[in-house]
Amino acid sequence: MKTVGFRSIVLYILLAVFIGGVGYLVANMFLHGRQWVMQPYNAHLSGQMGDIKDRDGNLLATSQDGGRVYSENDTVRRALLHTIGDTAGFIGTGVQSVMGDKLTGYNFITGLNDTVFSRMGSGLTLTVSQDACTAAYNAMAGRNGAAILYNYENGDILCKVSAPTFDPAFVPEDIETNDAYKGAYLDKSLSASFTPGSIFKIITAAAAMEKWPDSWSERTYECWGAENIGGSDITCLHGEAHGSQDMFAAMGNSCNIYFAHLANDIGGGALQKKAEEMGFNQSFDFNGVNVTKSTLDLTGANANQIGWAAVGQYTVLANPYHMMVLMGAVAKGGSYTQPRLTESGDFLSKVIKPEKLMSSETARQLKALLRSDVENYYGDWMFPQGMAVCAKTGTGEVGEGKAPNCWMVGFCDSAQYPYAFAVVVEEGEGGIETAGVLVNAMLQALA
Repeated sequence: MKTVGFRSIVLYILLAVFIGGVGYLVANMFLHGRQWVMQPYNAHLSGQMGDIKDRDGNLLATSQDGGRVYSENDTVRRALLHTIGDTAGFIGTGVQSVMGDKLTGYNFITGLNDTVFSRMGSGLTLTVSQDACTAAYNAMAGRNGAAILYNYENGDILCKVSAPTFDPAFVPEDIETNDAYKGAYLDKSLSASFTPGSIFKIITAAAAMEKWPDSWSERTYECWGAENIGGSDITCLHGEAHGSQDMFAAMGNSCNIYFAHLANDIGGGALQKKAEEMGFNQSFDFNGVNVTKSTLDLTGANANQIGWAAVGQYTVLANPYHMMVLMGAVAKGGSYTQPRLTESGDFLSKVIKPEKLMSSETARQLKALLRSDVENYYGDWMFPQGMAVCAKTGTGEVGEGKAPNCWMVGFCDSAQYPYAFAVVVEEGEGGIETAGVLVNAMLQALA
């Protein structure tokens, strides 16, 4: 009897282990089945994927004869590579990877069986504009960087381009060894950060607005082109002396010395706090993809380091996606609408409560400041008529004998064109000359 009892206990243990194992397998299939199905080693499944179209119905990718076929236009293929993804699945942020389950008809119940249920909704219409993406790609003129633009009212991503890129229909044989393709699998609009240069002055200005709500616009500092602050020089571009500057003049002239003094009067701790409230050192999720953080660390920084941080140097790094939603928040009174790539009711377009990045008053004041930049310094002639662009340029020095990162971030203060954008071009010629041209190309395509 003792033997029978012992055997019963063993059987019960084995049964419990079996049931637990099955439960674990089912749970993992439910939670991670989609990811398993769409691993690169299952690249043959790309031939089962549904169509991908842009917002205007242009075919961007389809399956034909068991393989994946992309747009007939090679420029379109290159411009939209990081949004669509590649056949091999190496671009993990592309919709062919992120939405592979939908495109193949996979679901937890039927797997990949070709049933009525698995075929439902296998096609995908994106919010992006093929024309805007190709315009941005062409305006990059062979340089590397990223461009991203969205409708800050409804969240539609209208343009998203990253470079370097390649043609997914004809993958270069030397892609792994040729430096021209270094980083080609990386979507720099989502998964990279760059020295921002003067676009960070927007954050420094916001910190001043909240520290001196009644007098921020009246604070003036003298600029002689270069000044020893904290033991080392802070310099303005080309050593240009701007004279007496208030906030509007300093933003338009991009006066480093003004903002260095301003930041030290604000204090490093307060500047750090404001930057974090506006999204720095925070995680952003875009359609299930973890966006690379914008970062800033002023721990133990001296007066010179605080001064350089205030103008987007020192330890400051900015992500294009974050800067775009930050501009959307300025346009919308402090809160941003969650960006989306599809209009359908899937997880790519889940409704997320708008998040506040600043007060409505700070947003209103920043809007006036950025509008003044374009009206009085850059010129409305740079952009399509009637868009009322509000913007700031930046040139982030990266050292190593390289030309700077050239930025432009901003938005259109227009009910007809509710667009917010961020572009960065590596080793460019200047914020207006390089990034401004790219922004204009996107806006012209959407006008």
